[in-house]
Amino acid sequence: MPLFSRIRLQSNRLTPAQERIVRYLQEHAQEVLTIPINELADRCQVGDATVIRFYRLLGYENYPMFRIALTKELSESEIRPIYEEVEIQDQLPDVIRKVIDSSLQGISDLEKQISLPALEDIIRHLKDSSHIHVIGLGASGVVAQDVMHKLMRLGLKINVYTDSHLMTIAASVAHQDEIFFAICHSGETTDILRTLELAKKQGCYTCAVTSSIKSSITHMVDAYLLSCTRETKMRSDAMISRIVQLVVIDILYVRLALEIGDAAMERVNKSRMALKACRNPSR
Repeated sequence: MPLFSRIRLQSNRLTPAQERIVRYLQEHAQEVLTIPINELADRCQVGDATVIRFYRLLGYENYPMFRIALTKELSESEIRPIYEEVEIQDQLPDVIRKVIDSSLQGISDLEKQISLPALEDIIRHLKDSSHIHVIGLGASGVVAQDVMHKLMRLGLKINVYTDSHLMTIAASVAHQDEIFFAICHSGETTDILRTLELAKKQGCYTCAVTSSIKSSITHMVDAYLLSCTRETKMRSDAMISRIVQLVVIDILYVRLALEIGDAAMERVNKSRMALKACRNPSR
């Protein structure tokens, strides 16, 4: 994964000192290629240890590897801001540009963070399951509804639960050939974790879409997909993450439709014709 994509994915975890390193990288990237670690630390007004923790957080073992990654980044693309805050004095065109840019960055980073083995594993289980239970609370419940809407059109047997009591009941009586698919931004929502734990005790396959790789949910489920984004002053990371999560669901839907084949297109067309009858015929 490119260096600046890694920084965006970790941006919510950066300390103020590490954020100073990020700002210096954005403004003086070419200079960083030629200066030793102690000089970079001095220019950012941090200690050498802070620089070391910074590049290790990004997944680089040492400073030379970090600079090699920066060299590759500079050779392939123009350095864009890691994030741009919407400020109170911004005019409407600035707000539009910054909101769109942050959403596009989240979607662009998704291509680099999504796990193909996990994606294929989830798709295979969705296709073969006898019943799919999608669970999500709050804003994640909106995405869970979208999962049901899409997969139902493929003819899959699916329910969605946005109520903690209902999802608990469903998990407690589930059969082992059923799937529990969680949408959980934080990966720490107690009711979601409890439901998944119950489902696993019943022998069910469990999977999730979450924004935190080190959350409890990633250690609990059989497979997970990431939708990491950064929080800004005016938009929570959950808001941007919801857009990215919807893209993840679209990827699942399209790939699953291809796996099912002609039968999927036939079912989609049937649902489309049925919905057409619900529209105003005079329009």
